[in-house]
Amino acid sequence: MSWKERLPFVMSQFLAQRGFNITNQRQIHQTLNALNSSEKQGFFAFLGQKLRVDSNIVKNFYHNTWVKQFSESPAPYRSEIQELVREVVVVRGEEVRDAIQVFVARHPEKQFNLRQLQQVFNIAKYRTKAEDASEARTEGSEGFSVSIDQCLLFQTACGMQE
Repeated sequence: MSWKERLPFVMSQFLAQRGFNITNQRQIHQTLNALNSSEKQGFFAFLGQKLRVDSNIVKNFYHNTWVKQFSESPAPYRSEIQELVREVVVVRGEEVRDAIQVFVARHPEKQFNLRQLQQVFNIAKYRTKAEDASEARTEGSEGFSVSIDQCLLFQTACGMQE
C-alpha cells in the first residue's frame, strides 16, 4: 500500500491524539478544516514521520491533491471567473480576493477550495491584463503602407538612391 493510500488512516491517528474518533475521509477533511492553527501544529511532521515521507512532499500532496476531492471544480465557471476578474479587479481596481468573495457569494450551495480559486483567479487576472495589453498595442499600431513608387521617390528626394 502506497503512502498516499495510507494518508487518511494516518490523519485519523493524528486526530485521535486530539480526541477525535474519525475514519471517514470527508469527516477527516471537515474536522481538519475546523481545527485552529495551534491544534494543527505538527500535523505535516507527524504525517511525514508516520508515512516515512518528507513532510514537505506530504504537505504539497495534501494541499494540491487530497483536499481537492471534497470541493467543486472551478473549471465549468471559467468564463464567469474571467468576467468577474475583468469587472472587479481590472475595471474597479479591487483585489483578487474581492472577486473571489463575489464569486463564492454567487454560489452559496457550492463548496470551493479557496487555494484553488486563488490560483484560478490569479491566472485569469494575468490573462486579462495580457489580453488588454495586446489589444492596446494593436489599437496603437495601425501602421501605414507605402508603395514601391513612394519608396523610390523618398529615396530619390533624400539622396539615398545610387
